[in-house]
Amino acid sequence: MDVASSTAARRLATVVWFVLVTLVIIQGYLILHEAGHALAAVAVGGTVTGIDARVWSDRPHASYTFGTVTQGQRAFVTAAGTLLPLVVGLAALLALPRQLPARWAVVRIGFAAGALAGLLPWLVLPWPMLQGSAPNDDTVRFTLQSGWPPALVVGVAAATLVGGVALAWWRVGGRDGLRALRRTRSHLLTITPRDVGAVAAGLVVLVLFAVALHAWVGDTAVATGVPTEVPPPPSHAPLFDVRLDGSTFDATFAGGVSDGGTVFLVLRFEELAGGPFRVTLHDAAGEEHVLASFGVGTTMGVASSQPRALGAAGPWYVRLVAEHTVGRIRAWTREPS
Repeated sequence: MDVASSTAARRLATVVWFVLVTLVIIQGYLILHEAGHALAAVAVGGTVTGIDARVWSDRPHASYTFGTVTQGQRAFVTAAGTLLPLVVGLAALLALPRQLPARWAVVRIGFAAGALAGLLPWLVLPWPMLQGSAPNDDTVRFTLQSGWPPALVVGVAAATLVGGVALAWWRVGGRDGLRALRRTRSHLLTITPRDVGAVAAGLVVLVLFAVALHAWVGDTAVATGVPTEVPPPPSHAPLFDVRLDGSTFDATFAGGVSDGGTVFLVLRFEELAGGPFRVTLHDAAGEEHVLASFGVGTTMGVASSQPRALGAAGPWYVRLVAEHTVGRIRAWTREPS
């Protein structure tokens, strides 16, 4: 192999290595983020109903149900998704030796940067809440659940980010350490097939772990929003019983009325906070009837909606869309009194 071909091969190996390292960081962050939510939910007495931390997923998430928990505990579960990668990333930064080969020093910096980048949404997203709207995100849900003013959320996130950057700066040796890394940047071209294989093997392990975690924990319509058909329950059993944990819930429940008579849908809202959310009924003709709809900031005690006739034999569908809402919604069908 001539010199030009050898150089081209080394450059290609370097590019492949960087791509694989990037995927390792992303997959590792997703696992830690969703595991943070799940572990915190278990710590406050919740039950994990689904985890999807696969790097190719269009909606990574952890879903869980709670018994009796405080809003502070809900806020802890929401924040844990950001906290666990941050703690692990900074711990790895401290645990690894200061003097590393240039290529592995880059990996260390990448892991720390990825963990700290998780704080960036916390600097921006709380502000739109002052105008009454904000995207469905951990940051917004935490602000709603904790009751902290947006300025306090941003301030704590900014202080944590500055502290993390200062720790990383000290650990890599400050300006002298970065200069030394730049002086050895040519060593990145000495990446060998063994280096590429090591990173590829690490990526495979992480991906298999994410797949196994998703398969082991399972998933539900509550977690994924996948339409699920259920038979109509007895009049004394809830048609659905949803504990909202602040995540978007969009599931469709289908059923019919076996005796062909008119029944009613009764909704019960318990300790709802946040919003917006809406519950709609879709009849056999495809018409949509809004059963309940509340905006941002609504807090309710126990209440019932007005009963709505479901018609005759069905089928009928109930859809609940709730964004950064906490609380519980239950629905029953019953014969008219």
